Amino acid sequence: MRTRIIVSAIIENSKGEILIGKKYSNKGVYLDAWHIPGGGIKEGERIEEGLKREIKEETNLEIVDIQPIHFSDDITTRIQDGETEKIQMIFLEFKCKAQTENLSPSDDLETLKWVPKAEIKNYNLTPPGKKLFQFLGLT
Repeated sequence: MRTRIIVSAIIENSKGEILIGKKYSNKGVYLDAWHIPGGGIKEGERIEEGLKREIKEETNLEIVDIQPIHFSDDITTRIQDGETEKIQMIFLEFKCKAQTENLSPSDDLETLKWVPKAEIKNYNLTPPGKKLFQFLGLT
């Protein structure tokens, strides 16, 4: 089983809304679910550099005021090119602010959406996302 270190962030806009993205239903992990943006850090990459890169790649946003808030892990199945593999994911989760608000989803995400904190519980969140939002008292 492969292990990946994932950096992700709760990003707030100027209205205090949280950015979530919807995964595709046919590739990756946690298919057809909503999650906070992020992804795997590269070998030799510093954590904050990886977070900024992943957020830029997935959303086109620049982020500031980065603060660590939570960590967790999960073992799940990843689908890639019709093949499946078990994978352990270690999540390093942060909160930050969006410096810009020009959203553009990447090929990893079907859509991006700003959501009021009170409504986050109404979305089909990934298991790690549910843990994080429970920890923060939002679900």
